Amino acid sequence: MLKKPSFHTRSRIAGLAAGLMSLAALLAVPSKAGAVANRFGSWDYVLRHDADGQPQAAFARLYGEGGSLLWLTCQRQVTDGDLPAVSFITAAVLQKQYLGRSDSRGRSTVYWFDGGSPEVGHWIYRDRHGQIPEPDQVHAFVDRLAEAQNLTVELSNYRYETRKLQFQLDPGDTRNVADRFKQDCRSILRENRN
Repeated sequence: MLKKPSFHTRSRIAGLAAGLMSLAALLAVPSKAGAVANRFGSWDYVLRHDADGQPQAAFARLYGEGGSLLWLTCQRQVTDGDLPAVSFITAAVLQKQYLGRSDSRGRSTVYWFDGGSPEVGHWIYRDRHGQIPEPDQVHAFVDRLAEAQNLTVELSNYRYETRKLQFQLDPGDTRNVADRFKQDCRSILRENRN
């Protein structure tokens, strides 16, 4: 019997979807949202602030082949009522093909940096995107990304048919984005991470 995902897990997944929509809106109209948009070569980067001027969300986006997108998201989402804020960090790949939904354990996803050895992670799938759900895995992914020249991700749909996506990375731009993302994310999540 499958275990029902926790409130925290459901909130993180819902937060990613909201984050992806927020980034698209922020890139179109950054000043209305209390956000600052930057470009690092082929990367788009947005840092959104709350009403007190504190960092609330960071989004990085890179276009890949065939209209695919690589997203890095770090967000502190304030909930209604007396519930505490929900914070999360994730990396996701969005593409055009319908992938279906995975259960809370995720679906095995293979990815390579610079044509090296394949790595396998259990990514959560929702409709057209797959995401890395665990913060430590996201931090490790961003660290590897900062040193790479290309990334290949093999997403699988609900029938377990695979689709390989390529992302070309400029090492200097990607390193700058990764450093900025990690720095902003520490502030957003209020971490003391090195």
